[in-house]
Amino acid sequence: MKLTRLFFILGCGAALAGAWSAGAAEDPSAAGPGRANTDWFARAGYGVFVHFLAKVQNNPDTIQSLGRQTSWDECVRGFDVERFAEQMREAGVGYVIFTVNQQTRFLIAPNAAFDRITGYRPGEACATRDLVLDLHAALSLRRIPLMLYTTGDGPCADPKAAAAFGWSAPVTTNYAHRWAEVFREYSLRYRDKVKGWWVDGCYRVHGNLAYNDETLGILARALKAGNPDCILAMNNGVEDRVRPYTRHEDFTCGEQEVFRDLPVSRFVGGAQWHILSFLGYPALGNPLGAGWGQPGVRYPAADLAEYIADVNERGGVVSIDALVFRDGALDRSQLETLRRLRPLLGAAAALQPVPQGNLAWHKPARLLSLDGLRELPVNGGGGGNHAAKRGVDGRPNTTALAANEWPWAYEVDLLQPRPLRRVTVHFAKTGFATRVQIALSPDRKGWQTVASADNLEGQPYTAEFKPARAQFIRVKALKPDGPDQKGAQMAVAELEAYE
Repeated sequence: MKLTRLFFILGCGAALAGAWSAGAAEDPSAAGPGRANTDWFARAGYGVFVHFLAKVQNNPDTIQSLGRQTSWDECVRGFDVERFAEQMREAGVGYVIFTVNQQTRFLIAPNAAFDRITGYRPGEACATRDLVLDLHAALSLRRIPLMLYTTGDGPCADPKAAAAFGWSAPVTTNYAHRWAEVFREYSLRYRDKVKGWWVDGCYRVHGNLAYNDETLGILARALKAGNPDCILAMNNGVEDRVRPYTRHEDFTCGEQEVFRDLPVSRFVGGAQWHILSFLGYPALGNPLGAGWGQPGVRYPAADLAEYIADVNERGGVVSIDALVFRDGALDRSQLETLRRLRPLLGAAAALQPVPQGNLAWHKPARLLSLDGLRELPVNGGGGGNHAAKRGVDGRPNTTALAANEWPWAYEVDLLQPRPLRRVTVHFAKTGFATRVQIALSPDRKGWQTVASADNLEGQPYTAEFKPARAQFIRVKALKPDGPDQKGAQMAVAELEAYE
């Protein structure tokens, strides 16, 4: 049993004592100079992120609004913080990230700077109720830290407010200073009641915002004005994996559209490793895009718990986007899944690599086209029965299987280059490759074919070769390449990799 990992998981959460294992995380000195301490965040392990916005909860066309539309001020007054906080307690979360605003003029708390700059009267843009203070009061009684979400592009969708702040793309220092006034006021008001900020829309490239070190610094200093110890993340958009962005952030934004990436260690580029993705299913017409704030559960609770355990073991943190309704209630199916996570984490933390020494166990995996250029859907739909992770889960009775294309490639990311000597592929009884290639790459750019075989009959295929330094492994099924062929279609029961 991995006791260090088990103790870390059982110690997570605001209501539980404990600390991450020294063996599971880098020395705290790995954090970048001048960055705030993220120890509490790493101990929390995972938390919930919710979108509460005028275009969602006050839009009668969305299910989140419960079919109602009122003034924004009335919408904010109707949010039941006690109901919300009690559900967060039941869910066992280590923290909550709650939205303050997104692109419109509607904020969840009064702000004199915003009203002065824009000319809006109290209640026309900023709510007269201070929902942040009320959220803190309810969550703190349950020992759940509160973090907030804002955006670097401010009220860009509101013509009057955008003009008043001098909004433009690329952003200017004048705009950054004006927008920062709003959050300096909030920071000085809330001080240590707010433990951190997740700042969207701070892109250098995406959306032509062209934020730079100077303008990012202006926002960062304002957000920390009342609490230098609060932790910041500044978003540069969805990237190929979780990456650091700026010296002004303390943890990574980690916006991803799937829970798959894993940290090598606690810090990346001096920032605390953190990932954010959504629990619900992507939906057309979602005002937030993709699956953000949507209902339903696309990950079985046991799978999500295993993923969180894998991230936590390495010192990383997971934020789970969930749907919140206008009245403060969570989507029922999502709440039930969240309630199950904490009990499941202990069992997930005790898992060991299968077999011992297998470097591919529980590593990120993908179902790809044969050329590796396109990610393929899961065979049988999104329920996860043949998801990519099934080929590295240590269970020989589960399989990874792609849809839409007969020949395909199964790829596993070892997270860092390793000197590989041997790869074994176990096929499913009902589907196997008759002609296969094993290819390796240190960077997912240049690939080397290290082994190939033909006329296979479904037995495990082991390839041994001269040591090759590689981070990525691809099993390429060249045959069958169509229907009614021996092997049917390759299904990977387990992939193993060894030094």
